[in-house]
Amino acid sequence: MVRVAGGLNVSRRKEPGGNYVAVMDRETYERLKSTISKLGLDVEVTGNIAIVKDKSWNHMRRLMNTARELGINVNED
Repeated sequence: MVRVAGGLNVSRRKEPGGNYVAVMDRETYERLKSTISKLGLDVEVTGNIAIVKDKSWNHMRRLMNTARELGINVNED
C-alpha cells in the first residue's frame, strides 16, 4: 500500500485477519472522523498515521466516497 500525505489509501486486499485496511494522515482522519464513527469502523491512531479496518468492503467504499466528496485524494490498490 502506498502512503500519500494528505490522502486516503485503501487496499482491496484483505489482511490476514480478514479486514480491509485504509491508511491516512492525521489531518485526513480528523476530516473523516464523524464518517468513520458513523460507519462503526475500527481505528488505530499511531503518531501522525491513522489505520482504519473493517471486514465490509461496502463500508470502505462509503468512506472513500465521502472522502472524494470532501476533495480528499483517494488511492486504491
